[in-house]
Order: sequence, then C-alpha cells, then structure tokens
Amino acid sequence: MALTLTDLSRDPGLLPAVDALIGANMPEFMSWESPGNWRWHGMYDRYPAHQLCLVDGDGHLVAAANGLPVRWDGSPASLPGGSDEVLVEAVDHGPPDRADAVCMLSVSVDPAHRAAGHAERLLTEVRRRAAGHAPRGVVIPVRPTRKPHYPLIPLADYAAWRLPDGRCFDPWLRTHLELGARRLGIAERSLVIRQPVARWEQFLGRPLPGPGAYPLPGGLVPLQVAEDGYGTYAEPNAWVHHPAL
Repeated sequence: MALTLTDLSRDPGLLPAVDALIGANMPEFMSWESPGNWRWHGMYDRYPAHQLCLVDGDGHLVAAANGLPVRWDGSPASLPGGSDEVLVEAVDHGPPDRADAVCMLSVSVDPAHRAAGHAERLLTEVRRRAAGHAPRGVVIPVRPTRKPHYPLIPLADYAAWRLPDGRCFDPWLRTHLELGARRLGIAERSLVIRQPVARWEQFLGRPLPGPGAYPLPGGLVPLQVAEDGYGTYAEPNAWVHHPAL
C-alpha cells in the first residue's frame, strides 16, 4: 500500500484524525488536564509543519508523529523535565531563536496498520528533516509500551531489562535503540495529571476509600491518592536521543 507523507501545515484538515488516532493509542485519562495537555492544540497551531502524517490513497490517516523544535545543549542534565515542560515552554514562549533539536512527543499508528514499519518511517523522516535545522537531532520522552504490565517496577530498572538474546525488553524502546538511539535518562514526572478522587473513581468504576497507591489500567505507575481528596498520576518517560541523518 502506497502512503503519502504530509503534515498539518499542508493538510490542516487532518487535525481531527490526528487527535482521534492519538486517543485510540492512549488510555482515556492520558488526555485529561495537565500543563502539557492544556497546550497540545497550541503545538498544532504554532508548529504545524512538525506534525507529520502518513495517509493512504483514500486520504485516510494511517500514522502520525507530533513534535516541535527545542533548545538543547546535548547533555542529559539540560533536558527538560518531560513532555509537560516541553509544551509549556514551546507554546507559551514560541519557537527558540535557534533550534538545537526536535522533541517528538507522540508517534501513533492506526491499530490496523501496526508492525508495518510506519513508526520507523516517521522517526527516520523526523531525523532527516532535523539535519537541516536542528543539528543535535531528535530527543524523545518515550512511553514504553509494555510498562503498564509492570507498574511497580521503577522505570530506570525496567528500561534496563533485556531479552535472552540481549535486546531491550520493551518493544517501543527496542525500536528506538535498534534505529541507533541512545538512552539519556528518566523524566520521572514527564506528564502530571491531578484530578479529584471522584473523577478517578468514575473512570475506574470503583471507590478509592483512602490515601495510597492504586493500580491504574494503562498507567506506567500507580495512581497516588492523597489526604486532600485528589489523585495524582505522575508518568515517567525514558529520554532517548536520535542523531540527525
């Protein structure tokens, strides 16, 4: 199947399909209010050329990659705190005078078209484009796909797990590493969603009677419920760096 590469600057009508595709690939609560989620559409408005789309011959969206330009000196210590911080800086303050890198925040593939190399194609295209305007390449706060099965394991430990053949245990992290990425560290609070306990109870379909840590379907870590009647989901991500092509 021949696919066409485009972006939201050329095809803004794809925006609803991009939103729907991201939603289909994430637990529902991941779209709730956070500092970054509040600004997600601001990313579309300010950086439409960085919102890449693969469409089929009928114009249907098959895969999308969302990102924006950032300043980064190349050291792990200078990385932002995670996706929330990246979006707050980029949307509230606009593009940097000189972009050092591109930060990719999401790569989504239609479930009917997975395992066909579309995510790899988008990552490669982002790296290729970075060569012209972001010499330090691409940084990504990766959300490991298999981590929800192991919510009690610290992400730094999980990211170090290996298969018997020596490859990375997590499929999505493994994809990045096998494309030549290097791990830079952990963003412990990349995205933070704080909501009243009642909203979490409605989502879960069961009561959360008191403070403590509760498993959350699709969550990388447990939900933390506090005495103040709020529950906080603080998602860790694994920073990786791809050099420009």
